[in-house]
Amino acid sequence: MASVKEAVTPALLAELRAFWFGHFESQDAYALPAQKDLMPWFMGGKALDDICVERYAPALEAIRTSGITSGKDLVEALAPATPMDWLSLVLLLDQVPRNCYRGASSKLVYSVFDPIALGVATAAIDRGIVDRTPEVRWFCARRMWFYLPLMHSEDMATHERAMAAYQSMVDDVEALIEGEGVGEGGCGHKAQAAKVLQRDPEGARGMVKLNLGLEKKHYDIVRQFGRYPHRNKPLGREMTAEEQKYLDEGGETFTS
Repeated sequence: MASVKEAVTPALLAELRAFWFGHFESQDAYALPAQKDLMPWFMGGKALDDICVERYAPALEAIRTSGITSGKDLVEALAPATPMDWLSLVLLLDQVPRNCYRGASSKLVYSVFDPIALGVATAAIDRGIVDRTPEVRWFCARRMWFYLPLMHSEDMATHERAMAAYQSMVDDVEALIEGEGVGEGGCGHKAQAAKVLQRDPEGARGMVKLNLGLEKKHYDIVRQFGRYPHRNKPLGREMTAEEQKYLDEGGETFTS
């Protein structure tokens, strides 16, 4: 466990967070990221992969070889001190591996890091990191990352929870647009986010509904197959005829 603490330091988590959001041109993007703000994360290509491998693969390898297999154990080992450290830890476990382990090595994403990421994200949600931290709850560009480990799960009960989580984000955005409770309790973060969303209400609604719709796609696949067919090859799982037909006919792979 000492090696994990030495590799995954508060400084590393802060640096990852600064890098991940470093392309934002204003604070408004945290409340309502535009398409150009999303592109570096999901369409970063080899350039993003190379940065992630160089900067963060050593930390991931320290986790992988530590014997830690659950989010609970990792949380106990690292004891993230702030909501922003929790956010960085979720990014490190859920997003960065998808840039570090491609092709055949993607099995490590699904078999090693996804279960740990889910445990950490669930712990964060259960502890109120999302709902009771204004800098997270009212700013979708931070909040969304806590829900992606749930989306990546192949467990149906987890997807039920994910659907509820994404719906709660839709509801919160609608409340901000309508100005419900804005200014109550002196929450400047909520008022700041509301101001941004009220300038582009349709854009805000569209963003969170897109997230909910993406979760629904994942939900439907797991409900149909009990797993994600596109993961079968890297995980060495036998493909069923139904799964093969689904993929052959253009079924979702979510860029694998």
